[in-house]
Amino acid sequence: MLAPLIFLHPALSQNRKKRHRYIGFVIREPDRALSREEVKKAIRNKSLEIFGNRSKEVGLRLTRFNGREGIVHCYHLYKDDVIGLLKSIERIGNQRVKIETIGTSGTIKSLNKKYFGGRLKKEDDPDYMKRVTNHLYHRI
Repeated sequence: MLAPLIFLHPALSQNRKKRHRYIGFVIREPDRALSREEVKKAIRNKSLEIFGNRSKEVGLRLTRFNGREGIVHCYHLYKDDVIGLLKSIERIGNQRVKIETIGTSGTIKSLNKKYFGGRLKKEDDPDYMKRVTNHLYHRI
């Protein structure tokens, strides 16, 4: 029996549950570590350039970053577009950069373990710590 055509075309399956994808990347050039804010700004600007007003649908956010290596989150329908977006970033601040994607996974834990050896800790992520403290604050 053939699969219904609605599931074969990504645009038609947008009513389905959004599945998470995490993409690991490494900044090969320059040799110095970059700040988290510089990288977030470059990703945000390139996202607006490529996706325009649809950029919120993509679910793109910098999840983990240690100065040279990082993980971004997106939804499964946009995984290939986000990989292209990361590779197309040529400048961060006033520095020329070369970004290489190294892997994709459905969970942060497996991506971190397989490609980064567990180096990207959530405790080192300032955005994660903000979310946790805000969540705890609002529960009181």
